[in-house]
This record gives sequence, C-alpha cells and structure tokens, in this order.
Amino acid sequence: MKKLVFSMLIVGLFCGNVFPFKLGLEFQAGQQMLFGANMRFSDFFELKPQLGFIFSDFQDEFDLVVNGNFYLSDLGQLQQYVGPGINFAFSDETRFGINGNYGLRYDINDALSIFGQVGLGMIFTPDFFISTYSSGVGLTFYMLNR
Repeated sequence: MKKLVFSMLIVGLFCGNVFPFKLGLEFQAGQQMLFGANMRFSDFFELKPQLGFIFSDFQDEFDLVVNGNFYLSDLGQLQQYVGPGINFAFSDETRFGINGNYGLRYDINDALSIFGQVGLGMIFTPDFFISTYSSGVGLTFYMLNR
C-alpha cells in the first residue's frame, strides 16, 4: 500500500505537465472505504476511478467504483456537484450497480481539498434492489504543476 501511494506521488510529480487534467489522490471514508484518483478535466467535470476493500469475519469484498461528477454553481466557497457512477463488487457473488450522488467540495488550498457526498444506488445483479442512501467524506491531494 505504501509503495503504491509513493509510486503515484512520484509519477504525478515528474509527469504533472503530461496529463490533460488536474490529477489528485483521493481517500474516502463512509459506507465504503475507497481510495483512488481524481482527474479534474475542467471546472465543470471530474472523473473518479476508485478501489475499495472490505475484510471482515462475515465478508471479504473488493470494489471498483467510477464516478463522473458535474459541478454546479458555487455556494460561496463550497463547490457543489452531482453525478452518476458505476460500481462492481467482487466477493462470493459479483454485483453490478449504478448510483447517483450529490456532494460539496471545499478547496483548502491548491493541493488539498475536502468533500462530503450522499447518494442513492441500485444493484442489478445477482438480485435487483434499490439500496439505501450512501454517504462519505474524504480528502483529495492534488499533484501540483510547476
């Protein structure tokens, strides 16, 4: 885990100008514990591919989550966003679902941002059901261009 984070930081530092977006490492805690990337393509759109793990006595699960967020008008210093997402969960049975979320982001400075979001999702496989709301808070560490 430490090697992965360190490798992503090194790649971001040396190749920051190569990416056509603002790249960040993101960590989210809540209903799901997720870590991954935040690719901010413009002031209006970001793509967030993330991985999650659950290890317990009752369930071992690996999650792949991809969200696309569209930013709305700002609420003072808070940036609000909405967006769809997909979720693949791999455990004893593989699950596929879609979700929608609403969130608020606050940029502390150019390199650090905090956010909170809530959402609603639907699971399609193996059985269809509408899950209850999801929620999470997190940090984003952006790679700075020189």
